[in-house]
Amino acid sequence: MEFTIYTIDTAPEDSKAALVHAQQTFGFIPNLEGVFAQAPALLKGSMALWDLFTTTSFSPIEQQIIYLTVNYEHECHYCMAAHSGLAKMMGMKSEDIQALRDNTPLKEPKLQALRCFTQRIIQARGWVEDAEIQEFLAVGYDKQQVLEVILGIAIKVMHNYTNHIAKTPLDKPFQPYIWSKPGIESVNSI
Repeated sequence: MEFTIYTIDTAPEDSKAALVHAQQTFGFIPNLEGVFAQAPALLKGSMALWDLFTTTSFSPIEQQIIYLTVNYEHECHYCMAAHSGLAKMMGMKSEDIQALRDNTPLKEPKLQALRCFTQRIIQARGWVEDAEIQEFLAVGYDKQQVLEVILGIAIKVMHNYTNHIAKTPLDKPFQPYIWSKPGIESVNSI
């Protein structure tokens, strides 16, 4: 099924302000936000949660680790490419970006613990064991951050699932970062 990618001019009236906000946030309107515009509440919710996640206690690099981990687990071709580019712009080491794209360990133990905890929450659908939470806390994270990981996952559920349903085409700025899950051929039309 084909979904329209709206612009500020073509979007439903209730989506126009949020698309302007997306343009201000990203420097352009990504195709994902253009698709979201079909459902103004989804677009507004996504942008609000995106903004809120930037106010968490996680650094921009840690935020991207959470995002890229969720994207990998959900096999979102669009978001893996987009966040690979965003992570690079934020100064994440190329080898860390590649490790997240390939599902290989990160060298820094604390960042690897963040990645593993994020993966575990997704894989266990939130039913993580107390021992897993303790492992996460033992490397220097806190209970606030346990809950903030959930916010990052929630944002990516909206993004990843929309991309799966809409088969969102990859934006030109993210083309250098095209991604397919290792061992799986891409199903996205990018």
